[in-house]
Amino acid sequence: MTFEFSGALLRAVDNQRTLSVKANTLGEALTELKASYPQLGVILLDGSGRLRQAHRVFLNGELVTSPDRAMPLADDDQIEFLTAIAGG
Repeated sequence: MTFEFSGALLRAVDNQRTLSVKANTLGEALTELKASYPQLGVILLDGSGRLRQAHRVFLNGELVTSPDRAMPLADDDQIEFLTAIAGG
């Protein structure tokens, strides 16, 4: 599967827009990504390992309303993270 990154997340993955990972679940994929890009885990995950609420997950172009680590993934899936930006 491929992961697409943009915005502030690009810094955490050495400015690579697309990364490929082999995993069966979102949790396995995140573990794999964190191993190569530790800062990504700090940005994406809270202290208990859940995705922070500031991030939206899109699977094959569709918003996943309640992503969890057990979410199954297939080899041809495309996952994109979008981060909400607050300002005043």
